[in-house]
This record gives sequence, structure tokens and C-alpha cells, in this order.
Amino acid sequence: MSRLLLKLCAGICLLSTRPVLMTAQERTYDENALRVEQHRGTISIVRGVSETVVVKVGAFRAVDVAGIVRPSPNAIAEAKRFEHDYRPGTWIASLGVATLGVAIGSYRIAGLNQALPTGLTIAGVSLITYGGWRLGNAYRALSKSVWWYNRDLKR
Repeated sequence: MSRLLLKLCAGICLLSTRPVLMTAQERTYDENALRVEQHRGTISIVRGVSETVVVKVGAFRAVDVAGIVRPSPNAIAEAKRFEHDYRPGTWIASLGVATLGVAIGSYRIAGLNQALPTGLTIAGVSLITYGGWRLGNAYRALSKSVWWYNRDLKR
């Protein structure tokens, strides 16, 4: 019974997959060009006129953008910059928001030394600013990476 179930599961997996062309040069520019779409905090990298979503970059999810733009060395370099800055920027900005929340809450505590909420506010704003700077660098690198990839495609 278990062998039959295993064969059934393997058959379903094989039938549910579809072949994917791996190299960018086998398809036309219109079918292979990438673009970046943002919707409600999620970044999607979309391929071609068919609008196939290649990858979704979430708030705390790491992705391999360099693997998507592989044929272009300039695009790979920019994708590595994106991967280097995106995740730390998200975590640092989130930590800053949490710290700012604690600072606002500590202002409401009567009899608390006011140096603590002030220090927490400064730390929170600093973390948000630094995290935002890293995220800005990451978004610019992602845009450049997609641009380099599209530029290097055969027309």
C-alpha cells in the first residue's frame, strides 16, 4: 500500500511540473525582459509580456535575484548589492519601529527618568533612518540589475 501511495505521489509531482526554458537567449526580448512591480509591500519581478512572476520578494524573505539575472555580469553585481542591503535594511528599520514604539510607551510611565524615553526615541529614529537608507540602496540596485539584464538581452 505504501509503495502504491509513493508511486501515486511521484506521478502527481511529475505531471504537475512543466518544462521551463533556462537560458534567456532562446526566447525573444518581449518574452524574456524583466520588470519590477510593487504591491502592498511585496516586490515582484515579472518576466515578459506573459507577465509570469519570476520571484516575489517579501519583507523578511531572502531571494536569489542574482540567479535570475545570471547571463549579465553587471546585473549580477547589482543583484548582489540588492541582496546585501535588502534584508538587513528591513530588519534594522523594523527594529527602529519597535524601539520607537517602546519609547512612546515609556513616555506614558509616570516617574520614569525622561532620559530613557528620549534615548529610545533617538535610537528608534536613527535605526529607522539607517534601515531606510539601506532599503533605498537595495531598491536602486534592484532597478539597476533589471536594467542591465534587459540591456544585455538579444533583440
